[in-house]
Amino acid sequence: MSLSLLPTAAPPRSGSAPPAALVGRLGAALASRGVSYCQWKGHGKRERWESGRGDIDLLVDSGSWPDFVDVVLGLGFKLALPPAGREAAGIVHYFGLDERSGQLIHLHVYQRLVVGLPWRTHYRLPLERALLESAQQRSSNAVFKTAAPQLELIVAILRLSLRHMVRDSLRRESPRWLDGALSEVDRLEDEVSPEAAFGALRQYLPEVTPSLFTRCRASLQPGCPAWRRVAIRTALTRALSAHAARPPVFGLAERLWQRIRPTGQRLVGGGSVVAILGGDGSGKSTCADALDGWLGSAVATLHLHLGRPTRSLATLVIGGLLKALRSIGASTRLITHLELLRYGCTARDRYALYRQAHRFAARGGIAICERYPLPESWALSGPSETQGQALAAQSRFASAIRKWERRFYERMTPPDVVFLLRLDPETAVSRKPTEPADYVRKRAQLTADTDWSKSGARIIDASQGLPQVVATLKAELWSTL
Repeated sequence: MSLSLLPTAAPPRSGSAPPAALVGRLGAALASRGVSYCQWKGHGKRERWESGRGDIDLLVDSGSWPDFVDVVLGLGFKLALPPAGREAAGIVHYFGLDERSGQLIHLHVYQRLVVGLPWRTHYRLPLERALLESAQQRSSNAVFKTAAPQLELIVAILRLSLRHMVRDSLRRESPRWLDGALSEVDRLEDEVSPEAAFGALRQYLPEVTPSLFTRCRASLQPGCPAWRRVAIRTALTRALSAHAARPPVFGLAERLWQRIRPTGQRLVGGGSVVAILGGDGSGKSTCADALDGWLGSAVATLHLHLGRPTRSLATLVIGGLLKALRSIGASTRLITHLELLRYGCTARDRYALYRQAHRFAARGGIAICERYPLPESWALSGPSETQGQALAAQSRFASAIRKWERRFYERMTPPDVVFLLRLDPETAVSRKPTEPADYVRKRAQLTADTDWSKSGARIIDASQGLPQVVATLKAELWSTL
Protein backbone atom coordinates (compact mmCIF):
# COMPACT_ATOMS: atom_id res chain seq x y z
CA MET A 1 0.00 0.00 0.00
CA SER A 2 1.45 3.36 -0.98
CA LEU A 3 2.10 5.75 1.88
CA SER A 4 0.38 8.53 -0.06
CA LEU A 5 -2.93 6.67 0.28
CA LEU A 6 -2.82 6.59 4.08
CA PRO A 7 -4.79 9.17 6.06
CA THR A 8 -2.91 12.16 7.42
CA ALA A 9 -3.60 14.44 10.36
CA ALA A 10 -5.87 17.18 9.07
CA PRO A 11 -4.16 20.59 9.02
CA PRO A 12 -6.03 23.66 10.23
CA ARG A 13 -8.33 25.04 7.56
CA SER A 14 -7.04 28.14 5.84
CA GLY A 15 -8.67 31.25 7.27
CA SER A 16 -10.28 29.37 10.18
CA ALA A 17 -10.40 31.24 13.47
CA PRO A 18 -7.89 30.07 16.11
CA PRO A 19 -9.41 28.30 19.12
CA ALA A 20 -10.29 30.43 22.14
CA ALA A 21 -7.86 30.42 25.03
CA LEU A 22 -8.38 27.41 27.27
CA VAL A 23 -8.43 29.45 30.50
CA GLY A 24 -11.15 31.70 29.09
CA ARG A 25 -13.26 28.71 28.11
CA LEU A 26 -12.73 27.22 31.56
CA GLY A 27 -13.87 30.37 33.35
CA ALA A 28 -16.97 30.63 31.15
CA ALA A 29 -17.84 26.95 31.63
CA LEU A 30 -17.51 27.18 35.43
CA ALA A 31 -19.82 30.21 35.44
CA SER A 32 -22.41 28.60 33.18
CA ARG A 33 -22.54 25.46 35.36
CA GLY A 34 -22.84 27.51 38.56
CA VAL A 35 -19.79 25.89 40.16
CA SER A 36 -18.99 27.26 43.61
CA TYR A 37 -15.27 28.07 43.48
CA CYS A 38 -12.73 30.87 43.62
CA GLN A 39 -9.17 31.56 42.53
CA TRP A 40 -7.79 31.97 46.02
CA LYS A 41 -4.32 33.27 45.15
CA GLY A 42 -2.19 34.39 42.26
CA HIS A 43 -4.86 36.09 40.16
CA GLY A 44 -2.70 39.23 40.06
CA LYS A 45 -0.20 37.33 37.89
CA ARG A 46 -2.60 36.67 35.06
CA GLU A 47 -0.06 36.83 32.24
CA ARG A 48 1.97 34.10 33.92
CA TRP A 49 -0.73 31.49 34.50
CA GLU A 50 -2.70 32.32 31.37
CA SER A 51 0.37 31.48 29.27
CA GLY A 52 1.02 28.19 31.11
CA ARG A 53 4.15 29.43 32.92
CA GLY A 54 2.42 29.22 36.30
CA ASP A 55 -0.38 27.22 37.85
CA ILE A 56 -3.96 28.34 38.53
CA ASP A 57 -4.92 27.86 42.19
CA LEU A 58 -8.63 27.12 42.53
CA LEU A 59 -10.61 26.36 45.69
CA VAL A 60 -13.72 24.29 44.84
CA ASP A 61 -16.71 23.61 47.06
CA SER A 62 -17.08 19.89 47.73
CA GLY A 63 -20.77 20.14 46.77
CA SER A 64 -19.79 21.44 43.34
CA TRP A 65 -17.03 18.89 42.81
CA PRO A 66 -18.96 16.62 40.40
CA ASP A 67 -19.84 19.62 38.20
CA PHE A 68 -16.27 20.91 38.35
CA VAL A 69 -14.83 17.55 37.30
CA ASP A 70 -17.37 17.32 34.48
CA VAL A 71 -16.31 20.76 33.22
CA VAL A 72 -12.55 20.15 33.26
CA LEU A 73 -12.80 16.70 31.72
CA GLY A 74 -15.06 18.09 29.01
CA LEU A 75 -12.35 20.64 28.17
CA GLY A 76 -9.74 17.90 27.82
CA PHE A 77 -7.95 18.31 31.16
CA LYS A 78 -6.14 15.25 32.55
CA LEU A 79 -5.91 14.38 36.24
CA ALA A 80 -2.34 13.91 37.51
CA LEU A 81 -0.79 12.92 40.81
CA PRO A 82 2.54 14.28 42.13
CA PRO A 83 5.29 11.97 43.39
CA ALA A 84 4.87 10.62 46.92
CA GLY A 85 5.39 13.18 49.66
CA ARG A 86 4.89 16.22 47.43
CA GLU A 87 1.24 17.03 48.04
CA ALA A 88 -1.17 17.29 50.97
CA ALA A 89 -4.58 15.66 51.21
CA GLY A 90 -7.44 17.48 49.50
CA ILE A 91 -5.33 18.83 46.63
CA VAL A 92 -5.24 17.51 43.05
CA HIS A 93 -3.72 18.61 39.76
CA TYR A 94 -5.18 18.83 36.25
CA PHE A 95 -3.33 19.60 33.02
CA GLY A 96 -4.97 20.78 29.81
CA LEU A 97 -3.64 21.60 26.35
CA ASP A 98 -4.26 25.14 25.12
CA GLU A 99 -4.35 24.50 21.37
CA ARG A 100 -3.97 28.20 20.66
CA SER A 101 -0.53 28.44 22.27
CA GLY A 102 0.46 24.77 22.45
CA GLN A 103 1.17 25.16 26.18
CA LEU A 104 -0.05 23.00 29.05
CA ILE A 105 -2.35 24.78 31.51
CA HIS A 106 -1.91 23.60 35.09
CA LEU A 107 -4.81 23.65 37.53
CA HIS A 108 -3.87 23.31 41.21
CA VAL A 109 -7.23 22.44 42.72
CA TYR A 110 -8.04 22.49 46.43
CA GLN A 111 -11.00 21.11 48.34
CA ARG A 112 -9.31 22.13 51.59
CA LEU A 113 -7.32 25.33 52.02
CA VAL A 114 -3.92 23.89 52.91
CA VAL A 115 -0.79 26.05 53.24
CA GLY A 116 2.78 25.09 53.96
CA LEU A 117 5.16 22.53 52.50
CA PRO A 118 3.56 19.06 52.33
CA TRP A 119 6.77 17.25 53.32
CA ARG A 120 6.83 19.30 56.55
CA THR A 121 4.08 20.15 58.99
CA HIS A 122 1.42 22.04 57.03
CA TYR A 123 -1.80 23.76 58.03
CA ARG A 124 -5.40 23.77 56.93
CA LEU A 125 -6.91 27.26 57.26
CA PRO A 126 -10.66 26.86 58.03
CA LEU A 127 -11.58 29.71 55.70
CA GLU A 128 -13.00 27.74 52.76
CA ARG A 129 -16.64 28.60 53.42
CA ALA A 130 -15.91 32.31 53.87
CA LEU A 131 -13.78 32.44 50.70
CA LEU A 132 -16.39 30.65 48.59
CA GLU A 133 -19.34 32.65 49.90
CA SER A 134 -17.58 35.95 49.15
CA ALA A 135 -16.37 34.88 45.68
CA GLN A 136 -17.36 37.18 42.83
CA GLN A 137 -16.35 38.06 39.29
CA ARG A 138 -14.78 41.35 40.37
CA SER A 139 -14.23 42.93 36.95
CA SER A 140 -15.65 42.58 33.47
CA ASN A 141 -12.41 41.11 32.10
CA ALA A 142 -11.73 38.75 35.03
CA VAL A 143 -11.42 35.09 34.07
CA PHE A 144 -12.25 33.55 37.45
CA LYS A 145 -14.15 34.42 40.59
CA THR A 146 -12.05 35.76 43.47
CA ALA A 147 -12.74 36.06 47.19
CA ALA A 148 -13.20 39.21 49.25
CA PRO A 149 -9.89 41.12 49.39
CA GLN A 150 -9.74 41.12 53.21
CA LEU A 151 -9.87 37.32 53.18
CA GLU A 152 -7.27 37.13 50.43
CA LEU A 153 -5.01 39.42 52.46
CA ILE A 154 -5.33 37.24 55.56
CA VAL A 155 -4.50 34.08 53.61
CA ALA A 156 -1.58 35.73 51.80
CA ILE A 157 0.09 37.06 54.95
CA LEU A 158 -0.34 33.83 56.90
CA ARG A 159 0.81 31.68 53.99
CA LEU A 160 3.92 33.80 53.42
CA SER A 161 4.77 34.00 57.13
CA LEU A 162 4.83 30.20 57.29
CA ARG A 163 7.52 30.17 54.60
CA HIS A 164 10.19 31.65 56.90
CA MET A 165 12.88 29.07 57.63
CA VAL A 166 15.76 28.84 60.07
CA ARG A 167 18.18 28.57 57.16
CA ASP A 168 17.13 32.08 56.06
CA SER A 169 18.99 33.42 59.12
CA LEU A 170 22.24 32.32 57.45
CA ARG A 171 21.66 34.68 54.55
CA ARG A 172 22.63 38.32 54.51
CA GLU A 173 19.75 39.33 52.26
CA SER A 174 16.02 38.69 52.37
CA PRO A 175 14.76 35.53 50.56
CA ARG A 176 14.16 36.14 46.87
CA TRP A 177 10.58 34.92 47.06
CA LEU A 178 9.69 37.94 49.21
CA ASP A 179 10.12 40.34 46.28
CA GLY A 180 7.22 38.97 44.26
CA ALA A 181 5.13 38.21 47.35
CA LEU A 182 5.21 41.78 48.66
CA SER A 183 3.73 43.19 45.46
CA GLU A 184 0.66 40.99 45.91
CA VAL A 185 0.31 41.98 49.58
CA ASP A 186 0.69 45.67 48.72
CA ARG A 187 -2.01 45.41 46.05
CA LEU A 188 -4.45 43.84 48.50
CA GLU A 189 -3.69 46.39 51.21
CA ASP A 190 -4.63 49.14 48.80
CA GLU A 191 -8.12 47.63 48.67
CA VAL A 192 -8.60 46.73 52.34
CA SER A 193 -8.45 48.66 55.60
CA PRO A 194 -6.70 47.05 58.61
CA GLU A 195 -10.01 47.13 60.51
CA ALA A 196 -11.69 44.99 57.83
CA ALA A 197 -8.89 42.41 58.00
CA PHE A 198 -8.97 42.34 61.83
CA GLY A 199 -12.74 41.94 61.79
CA ALA A 200 -12.52 38.98 59.41
CA LEU A 201 -9.83 37.41 61.59
CA ARG A 202 -11.97 37.66 64.71
CA GLN A 203 -14.91 36.14 62.85
CA TYR A 204 -13.26 33.29 60.97
CA LEU A 205 -9.85 32.60 62.57
CA PRO A 206 -9.83 33.82 66.19
CA GLU A 207 -6.69 31.82 66.99
CA VAL A 208 -4.69 34.48 65.15
CA THR A 209 -4.92 37.69 67.16
CA PRO A 210 -4.65 41.13 65.50
CA SER A 211 -1.34 41.60 67.31
CA LEU A 212 0.11 38.37 65.86
CA PHE A 213 -1.27 39.21 62.43
CA THR A 214 0.43 42.62 62.57
CA ARG A 215 3.71 40.96 63.49
CA CYS A 216 3.30 38.51 60.60
CA ARG A 217 2.86 41.43 58.24
CA ALA A 218 5.98 43.09 59.65
CA SER A 219 7.98 39.89 59.09
CA LEU A 220 7.49 40.33 55.35
CA GLN A 221 9.23 43.71 55.30
CA PRO A 222 12.71 43.63 53.69
CA GLY A 223 14.36 45.11 56.78
CA CYS A 224 13.00 42.57 59.26
CA PRO A 225 15.83 40.58 60.95
CA ALA A 226 15.91 36.91 60.01
CA TRP A 227 15.80 35.74 63.64
CA ARG A 228 12.62 37.76 64.19
CA ARG A 229 10.97 36.21 61.15
CA VAL A 230 11.67 32.74 62.52
CA ALA A 231 10.34 33.73 65.95
CA ILE A 232 7.13 35.10 64.40
CA ARG A 233 6.69 31.95 62.35
CA THR A 234 7.06 29.88 65.54
CA ALA A 235 4.37 31.96 67.25
CA LEU A 236 2.07 31.53 64.23
CA THR A 237 2.53 27.73 64.16
CA ARG A 238 1.58 27.61 67.85
CA ALA A 239 -1.56 29.60 67.14
CA LEU A 240 -2.48 27.28 64.25
CA SER A 241 -1.54 24.04 66.04
CA ALA A 242 -5.15 22.82 66.05
CA HIS A 243 -5.09 22.88 62.24
CA ALA A 244 -1.68 21.22 61.79
CA ALA A 245 -1.16 18.12 59.66
CA ARG A 246 2.12 16.28 59.89
CA PRO A 247 3.63 14.62 56.82
CA PRO A 248 4.07 10.85 56.40
CA VAL A 249 6.95 9.33 58.34
CA PHE A 250 9.10 9.16 55.21
CA GLY A 251 7.83 12.40 53.67
CA LEU A 252 11.11 14.29 54.04
CA ALA A 253 13.15 11.33 52.75
CA GLU A 254 10.88 11.10 49.70
CA ARG A 255 11.35 14.82 49.09
CA LEU A 256 15.13 14.47 49.29
CA TRP A 257 14.97 11.56 46.83
CA GLN A 258 12.95 13.73 44.47
CA ARG A 259 15.73 16.31 44.57
CA ILE A 260 18.26 13.63 43.61
CA ARG A 261 16.04 12.09 40.91
CA PRO A 262 13.35 14.64 40.06
CA THR A 263 10.26 13.40 38.23
CA GLY A 264 7.12 15.13 37.08
CA GLN A 265 3.57 14.25 37.96
CA ARG A 266 1.99 11.06 36.73
CA LEU A 267 -1.31 10.92 34.90
CA VAL A 268 -4.04 9.11 36.81
CA GLY A 269 -5.38 7.70 33.53
CA GLY A 270 -2.13 5.79 33.12
CA GLY A 271 1.10 6.34 31.25
CA SER A 272 1.85 5.76 27.59
CA VAL A 273 4.66 4.54 25.35
CA VAL A 274 4.86 6.84 22.33
CA ALA A 275 6.84 5.85 19.24
CA ILE A 276 8.05 8.44 16.72
CA LEU A 277 9.05 6.81 13.45
CA GLY A 278 10.14 8.01 10.04
CA GLY A 279 13.01 8.01 7.61
CA ASP A 280 16.19 10.02 8.00
CA GLY A 281 15.59 13.75 7.75
CA SER A 282 11.93 13.54 8.77
CA GLY A 283 12.60 15.36 12.06
CA LYS A 284 12.16 12.51 14.55
CA SER A 285 14.76 13.74 17.03
CA THR A 286 13.69 17.37 16.78
CA CYS A 287 10.04 16.48 17.35
CA ALA A 288 10.87 14.07 20.19
CA ASP A 289 12.94 16.79 21.87
CA ALA A 290 10.06 19.25 21.45
CA LEU A 291 7.53 16.83 22.98
CA ASP A 292 9.92 16.00 25.81
CA GLY A 293 10.47 19.68 26.61
CA TRP A 294 6.74 20.41 26.40
CA LEU A 295 5.57 17.55 28.61
CA GLY A 296 8.61 17.24 30.84
CA SER A 297 7.97 20.49 32.71
CA ALA A 298 4.71 19.08 34.09
CA VAL A 299 4.35 15.34 33.54
CA ALA A 300 6.85 12.54 34.21
CA THR A 301 8.50 12.09 30.80
CA LEU A 302 11.29 9.84 29.52
CA HIS A 303 13.00 10.28 26.13
CA LEU A 304 14.68 7.17 24.69
CA HIS A 305 16.36 6.43 21.34
CA LEU A 306 15.96 2.73 20.59
CA GLY A 307 17.82 3.14 17.32
CA ARG A 308 20.96 4.06 19.26
CA PRO A 309 20.61 2.26 22.60
CA THR A 310 23.11 2.71 25.40
CA ARG A 311 25.79 0.08 24.84
CA SER A 312 26.16 -2.59 27.47
CA LEU A 313 29.55 -3.86 28.59
CA ALA A 314 29.21 -6.91 26.31
CA THR A 315 28.49 -4.70 23.30
CA LEU A 316 31.50 -2.49 24.05
CA VAL A 317 33.81 -5.47 24.50
CA ILE A 318 32.76 -7.10 21.22
CA GLY A 319 33.02 -3.76 19.41
CA GLY A 320 36.54 -3.24 20.73
CA LEU A 321 37.53 -6.79 19.81
CA LEU A 322 36.20 -6.29 16.27
CA LYS A 323 38.24 -3.13 15.84
CA ALA A 324 41.39 -4.87 17.08
CA LEU A 325 40.91 -7.93 14.83
CA ARG A 326 40.32 -5.77 11.75
CA SER A 327 43.51 -3.87 12.45
CA ILE A 328 45.60 -7.05 12.47
CA GLY A 329 43.86 -8.59 9.45
CA ALA A 330 42.11 -11.48 11.20
CA SER A 331 40.16 -14.03 9.19
CA THR A 332 36.98 -12.90 7.48
CA ARG A 333 35.02 -15.77 8.99
CA LEU A 334 35.87 -14.69 12.53
CA ILE A 335 35.09 -11.04 11.84
CA THR A 336 31.71 -11.77 10.21
CA HIS A 337 30.66 -13.92 13.16
CA LEU A 338 31.70 -11.23 15.62
CA GLU A 339 29.74 -8.64 13.61
CA LEU A 340 26.67 -10.83 13.87
CA LEU A 341 27.23 -11.25 17.62
CA ARG A 342 27.42 -7.47 17.98
CA TYR A 343 24.01 -7.16 16.28
CA GLY A 344 22.68 -9.65 18.81
CA CYS A 345 24.06 -7.59 21.68
CA THR A 346 22.51 -4.47 20.17
CA ALA A 347 19.15 -6.25 20.12
CA ARG A 348 19.57 -7.00 23.82
CA ASP A 349 20.45 -3.34 24.48
CA ARG A 350 17.31 -2.25 22.61
CA TYR A 351 15.22 -4.68 24.62
CA ALA A 352 16.63 -3.19 27.84
CA LEU A 353 15.43 0.28 26.70
CA TYR A 354 12.09 -1.23 25.66
CA ARG A 355 11.62 -2.62 29.19
CA GLN A 356 12.61 0.72 30.70
CA ALA A 357 10.03 2.55 28.56
CA HIS A 358 7.17 0.20 29.40
CA ARG A 359 7.97 0.12 33.11
CA PHE A 360 8.05 3.90 33.17
CA ALA A 361 4.66 4.05 31.44
CA ALA A 362 3.25 1.46 33.84
CA ARG A 363 3.98 3.94 36.66
CA GLY A 364 2.03 6.68 34.89
CA GLY A 365 4.80 8.36 32.91
CA ILE A 366 5.08 9.20 29.20
CA ALA A 367 7.93 7.40 27.41
CA ILE A 368 8.82 9.02 24.07
CA CYS A 369 10.75 6.55 21.91
CA GLU A 370 12.59 7.19 18.66
CA ARG A 371 13.14 4.28 16.25
CA TYR A 372 10.87 1.91 18.15
CA PRO A 373 11.43 -1.47 16.41
CA LEU A 374 7.96 -2.27 15.09
CA PRO A 375 7.90 -5.17 12.59
CA GLU A 376 7.07 -2.61 9.89
CA SER A 377 10.32 -0.74 10.66
CA TRP A 378 12.63 -3.72 11.14
CA ALA A 379 14.36 -2.85 7.86
CA LEU A 380 15.69 0.31 9.60
CA SER A 381 16.13 -0.91 13.18
CA GLY A 382 15.47 -4.60 13.56
CA PRO A 383 17.08 -8.03 13.22
CA SER A 384 20.32 -8.03 11.24
CA GLU A 385 18.93 -10.52 8.72
CA THR A 386 15.95 -8.25 7.95
CA GLN A 387 18.35 -5.32 7.46
CA GLY A 388 20.56 -7.43 5.19
CA GLN A 389 23.53 -7.24 7.55
CA ALA A 390 26.13 -9.85 8.58
CA LEU A 391 24.72 -12.34 6.06
CA ALA A 392 28.18 -13.71 5.31
CA ALA A 393 28.26 -15.46 8.67
CA GLN A 394 27.00 -18.97 7.90
CA SER A 395 27.29 -21.74 10.47
CA ARG A 396 25.27 -23.47 13.16
CA PHE A 397 26.66 -20.92 15.61
CA ALA A 398 25.49 -18.06 13.35
CA SER A 399 22.02 -19.56 13.09
CA ALA A 400 21.82 -19.76 16.88
CA ILE A 401 22.89 -16.12 17.21
CA ARG A 402 20.27 -14.99 14.68
CA LYS A 403 17.59 -16.93 16.53
CA TRP A 404 18.69 -15.38 19.84
CA GLU A 405 18.78 -11.90 18.30
CA ARG A 406 15.36 -12.20 16.67
CA ARG A 407 13.78 -13.37 19.90
CA PHE A 408 14.45 -9.97 21.49
CA TYR A 409 12.53 -8.18 18.72
CA GLU A 410 9.67 -10.66 18.73
CA ARG A 411 9.16 -10.11 22.47
CA MET A 412 8.66 -6.36 22.02
CA THR A 413 4.95 -5.51 22.16
CA PRO A 414 3.66 -2.51 20.16
CA PRO A 415 3.70 0.95 21.76
CA ASP A 416 0.50 2.69 22.85
CA VAL A 417 0.77 5.44 20.24
CA VAL A 418 2.68 5.45 16.94
CA PHE A 419 3.46 8.60 14.97
CA LEU A 420 4.93 8.24 11.49
CA LEU A 421 6.58 11.37 10.09
CA ARG A 422 6.03 11.13 6.34
CA LEU A 423 8.59 12.77 4.06
CA ASP A 424 9.40 12.17 0.40
CA PRO A 425 12.94 10.85 -0.31
CA GLU A 426 14.22 13.92 -2.19
CA THR A 427 13.22 16.31 0.58
CA ALA A 428 14.86 13.95 3.06
CA VAL A 429 18.11 14.10 1.06
CA SER A 430 18.01 17.91 1.05
CA ARG A 431 17.57 17.95 4.84
CA LYS A 432 20.53 15.62 5.43
CA PRO A 433 23.39 17.17 3.43
CA THR A 434 26.00 15.67 5.77
CA GLU A 435 24.85 12.09 5.03
CA PRO A 436 25.40 10.13 1.77
CA ALA A 437 22.47 10.94 -0.50
CA ASP A 438 21.92 7.34 -1.64
CA TYR A 439 21.82 6.12 1.97
CA VAL A 440 19.26 8.73 3.04
CA ARG A 441 17.17 8.22 -0.12
CA LYS A 442 17.09 4.45 0.33
CA ARG A 443 15.94 4.65 3.96
CA ALA A 444 13.31 7.24 3.15
CA GLN A 445 12.03 5.10 0.28
CA LEU A 446 11.84 2.04 2.56
CA THR A 447 9.60 4.01 4.91
CA ALA A 448 7.47 5.24 2.02
CA ASP A 449 7.03 1.76 0.51
CA THR A 450 6.06 0.10 3.81
CA ASP A 451 2.44 -0.84 4.49
CA TRP A 452 1.66 0.84 7.83
CA SER A 453 -2.06 0.07 7.81
CA LYS A 454 -1.85 -2.63 10.50
CA SER A 455 0.42 -0.63 12.81
CA GLY A 456 -2.22 1.92 13.80
CA ALA A 457 0.28 4.66 13.00
CA ARG A 458 -0.93 8.25 12.91
CA ILE A 459 0.56 9.73 9.76
CA ILE A 460 2.00 13.25 10.05
CA ASP A 461 3.08 15.23 6.99
CA ALA A 462 6.68 16.10 7.92
CA SER A 463 7.12 18.37 4.90
CA GLN A 464 5.21 21.09 6.79
CA GLY A 465 7.02 23.68 8.86
CA LEU A 466 8.36 22.41 12.16
CA PRO A 467 5.97 24.51 14.33
CA GLN A 468 2.95 23.05 12.53
CA VAL A 469 4.29 19.48 12.80
CA VAL A 470 4.96 19.90 16.53
CA ALA A 471 1.54 21.50 17.11
CA THR A 472 -0.13 18.56 15.36
CA LEU A 473 1.87 16.06 17.42
CA LYS A 474 0.93 17.82 20.66
CA ALA A 475 -2.78 17.83 19.85
CA GLU A 476 -2.78 14.21 18.64
CA LEU A 477 -0.75 12.95 21.61
CA TRP A 478 -2.79 14.83 24.23
CA SER A 479 -6.01 13.43 22.81
CA THR A 480 -4.73 9.88 23.40
CA LEU A 481 -3.62 10.27 27.03
